[in-house]
Amino acid sequence: MATGIKSKQGKHSLRYGLKAVVVALALLVLSCGNDDDSAAGPALEISEPSMSTSDSPASDSGGIPEAPQDAPAGAPEDAGDRVRGVPTEGEAADEDESAAAVDLSGPAIDEMADEEMPAEEPEAAAMDSAPDSGRTQSASPQPVEQAASETAFPRRPCLRCEPNNFQDYGVNPFIDPWDDPLSTFALDVDTASYAVARNFLDSGQLPPIEAVRTEEFVNYFDGGYEALRDEFTVTLEAAPSPFAEPDLVLLRVGIQAPRELSQSASPDSIVLVMDRSGSMDEPTGYGAESMRRITLAHRAVELLISGLPRQTRVGVVAYESRSATVLEPMELDGNAKWIMDRIRAEVTPGGSTNAEAGLIRGYDMALDEADAGRQVLVLLLSDGVANVGATRTDEILESIGERADIALSTIGVGLGPFNDELMEQLANQADGTYHYIDTPSEAVRVFVDDLDGLLAYAARDAKVQVEFDPDVVHSYRLLGYENRDIEDESFRDDSQDAGELGIGHSSTALYELELSSRTRDERSTIATARMRYERPATGTIVELVTHLPRSAVERSFESASPHFRLAAVAAEFAEILRASPYAPSRISRELQHQADAVADDLHRDADAAELASLIDTARRLLR
Repeated sequence: MATGIKSKQGKHSLRYGLKAVVVALALLVLSCGNDDDSAAGPALEISEPSMSTSDSPASDSGGIPEAPQDAPAGAPEDAGDRVRGVPTEGEAADEDESAAAVDLSGPAIDEMADEEMPAEEPEAAAMDSAPDSGRTQSASPQPVEQAASETAFPRRPCLRCEPNNFQDYGVNPFIDPWDDPLSTFALDVDTASYAVARNFLDSGQLPPIEAVRTEEFVNYFDGGYEALRDEFTVTLEAAPSPFAEPDLVLLRVGIQAPRELSQSASPDSIVLVMDRSGSMDEPTGYGAESMRRITLAHRAVELLISGLPRQTRVGVVAYESRSATVLEPMELDGNAKWIMDRIRAEVTPGGSTNAEAGLIRGYDMALDEADAGRQVLVLLLSDGVANVGATRTDEILESIGERADIALSTIGVGLGPFNDELMEQLANQADGTYHYIDTPSEAVRVFVDDLDGLLAYAARDAKVQVEFDPDVVHSYRLLGYENRDIEDESFRDDSQDAGELGIGHSSTALYELELSSRTRDERSTIATARMRYERPATGTIVELVTHLPRSAVERSFESASPHFRLAAVAAEFAEILRASPYAPSRISRELQHQADAVADDLHRDADAAELASLIDTARRLLR
């Protein structure tokens, strides 16, 4: 191509060369564009590829900063074996051969741009169709420009330009209770999926179908349940669905953990495992809350430390290509400022991502604390993009082992790239919870408003079994929880791994029911819900039982409680975004109306109002 541009064939050759380069540029853009190229529509927007610093050494990756002068006695003198890594050859994204053959530098390109390209191009919305649904997804918006500072990103990042890893667990079908009257699943209080989807929608893009988990949309919102001291509550509520056939009923199963425990199991030690790879230098958030991922991680840790009891011991491990001990565990009392100073100095981005090495070192530190008789929580803060060492959940968990006195919770940070599947499954399988932060506001929600629930568990291995009477229920369908399914016969197997609920946490499950015409006896039982869990402080097994008679079904959706309606709106929204075959492919006027109505009934609660706004955004994107 470069030879053609510089030949003596004159202006026509120049124009042909330009066309070839533009085609090559388009191919290069497509190589990092939408993740479903095969479904792309006929119109494509050609934009300049995004600039990414993922997994590349940071410019400030010099020597190890010295410890502050006021370091406490007995503190380590340096950060141990910290080594900055560099990307391997296999980490670079593959480029199309035709694009790689083009010389894209030098004055020739500038000259062609001046001659052939218009001064300004209006933005076009390229769409690609979601598989098996009538909806369309907006293509990536314009990529990130180089920011003048780490808190100013005037253009929205292309969340699809670099790979995000999500797992599609399918959609639960309707089940005939004559075939299977029992629905059994592990409880879940994770909220990451909603925050991830909000990040996509705020950027003007629909989230990938596989990124949407209905139960995490529902559990993001307050269930409005009554909380008792030392005891869980199980609440059943039902009302006709406004989003389906007239005889379809929504059933809400609500579990509320106590907000006060006389015997709590708060951690004595917290081990922070912090990702400092090159991808943590990427931006997250928008507008006034835009910043680098690593900066957001620092702020989140600062919020955490400020809310912990002063006697809590905190240790810090960081990783990129390799792992290193930043701080051996020490009490916060008198050391909090020095700990944060050390984190800011040592946990800076650069290198590849060896999550396995970071977790192994973090667990070794946690084991030392646990062997000294302490309860330990390991907190992983990362974008989850593991590309060195073991990269699969089962491989990493096999490397670190499992201990009942050590829990692992994960905090996802940033998108594009982001490995949602790894972060969710690590927490699910290691007795922890999974959350996602994209802004300082969300960090406050997780590390301030919900701190007690993050740190102290009220229930371990909590599971629910709902039994439907086949004489009353013709069919039922659980909305979400597809990857939390448990065999019915394992409900009373107390060795079965299930879900963890923190102090004050609530967990909600929604069912769609088609009631049977066999009986209309108002005294008949529609469903019996059982919750079984272990009390962490004592190891005692508790089972709770609640029944829902047919007479308890509300006469209309509007007569149900506001929090019931909020959960129903959130679930319907998620089902549409995930292209469920049981949901429409577009946002209906009814869904928007119900979202606005429940926000008004809750006096424009910030979360409910935000949900209504996101539904409006998605409605415009799904047109």
